[in-house]
Amino acid sequence: MARRSVSIYDIAQLAGVSTATVSNVLNNKGSFSDKTRDLVLRIAREQGYVANFAAKSLREASTKSVAILTPDVSNDFFSTLVLKAEGLLRAAGYTSYICNTAGDAEREDAYVRDLVSKQVDGFVCIGGVTPEAPTLAADLPVVHIDHRGSLGMRREVWVGNDMPAMGYDMTRTLVARGCARIALVSVSASLYHGGEPDQAQGYRSCLRELGLACDPELVLEGPHRQPSLVEAGELVDACLDAGHTFDGVVALGDRVALGVVNALKARGVDVGSAVRVIGMDDSIYSRVSTPAISTVRRHTGELARQGVEALLALLDGGQTPSQRIVVPHEIVERATTLGE
Repeated sequence: MARRSVSIYDIAQLAGVSTATVSNVLNNKGSFSDKTRDLVLRIAREQGYVANFAAKSLREASTKSVAILTPDVSNDFFSTLVLKAEGLLRAAGYTSYICNTAGDAEREDAYVRDLVSKQVDGFVCIGGVTPEAPTLAADLPVVHIDHRGSLGMRREVWVGNDMPAMGYDMTRTLVARGCARIALVSVSASLYHGGEPDQAQGYRSCLRELGLACDPELVLEGPHRQPSLVEAGELVDACLDAGHTFDGVVALGDRVALGVVNALKARGVDVGSAVRVIGMDDSIYSRVSTPAISTVRRHTGELARQGVEALLALLDGGQTPSQRIVVPHEIVERATTLGE
C-alpha cells in the first residue's frame, strides 16, 4: 500500500504549532523563533517533506539564488574558482551563498538542508570530496567544479581537468629532465580524501610505461592536520631521515610543493638540479617561491565559465553539452625543473 503524502497539517500536529507557523517556516517568511524553525524543519525532514517542498519551490518560482560549497576558502585554487563563479552568477542575475564546509560531512549536510529551506535554485560544489550524498535536494541542479562525489541530485554536471592525465604529464616532465626516482607528495584531509588521489594513477602509469620503479616508500601522504606546506615538509624530512632518496617530486598542490622546496633547501639540497619539483594549480605560491616552482595551469577562468554555463542551462530547463566537461591543463616549467 502506498504511503500517504505528508502534509503541513501532519507536521503542525507533530510539532505542536499551527499550520500557519509551519507554512511560514517552510516558506521562510513571517515571524517564528529559531527553536520553532529547527523543530519544524527537523520534523519535515524526518517525515520526508523537505524534498517535496524543494520540488514544489522549483516548479513555482525562482529565488535567483545559488549555493556555492567549498571545503577550504583559504585554498588559493578553490577561492579563485569561488570568486570567478560568484562573479559570473552575479552577472547572470543570481545571488550566491558561499559556504565553507571545512571538510566536515556533517557541516556540509547541515548547509545543504538549510539552503534547501531557503529555496536556492541550485548548487555549485567547488573542490574536495563529498563522502556521503545527502538526498533531500534531489530535484535541484548541481554542478561540480573540481569536486568528487555526488549530492544525490538527478541533474548533475561535472566540470574539471583530467586528473590522471595531469599526474602522468607532471611525472613525464620530471623524467624528461633526467629524474629516475620520483616521489609523490600529497596532503589531504582524510574525510575528503576518498581514496588515492586520481593524479596518482597517472604517476604510476607513467613510471610503468617508462620502465621506472614505483617505490611505495616514495608515495608520501599526509592527513592535512597542519598547514599543507608544513605537513609536506615533514613528509619529506621523514622520508629522507629513513634513508630513502629521490631526484624528483610530484607535489599535488603548489602549497605542498612549497613545503617540499623549503624542506629540501633547509637540508642544503639544490632544488632544480639535484632534486626537481613540480606542483599543481599555478597559484601565487608557485610564483613567489625562491626558486619559482614549476606547476600545472588548470585554467580556473574556463573551469568557472563552463561550470556556471552548465548550471544556467540546467536552471533554464535546457540541456548541457555533456554530463562531464573536461578542461585541458597546461604544464608551466619554472626554475624547480629547469634548474635556472
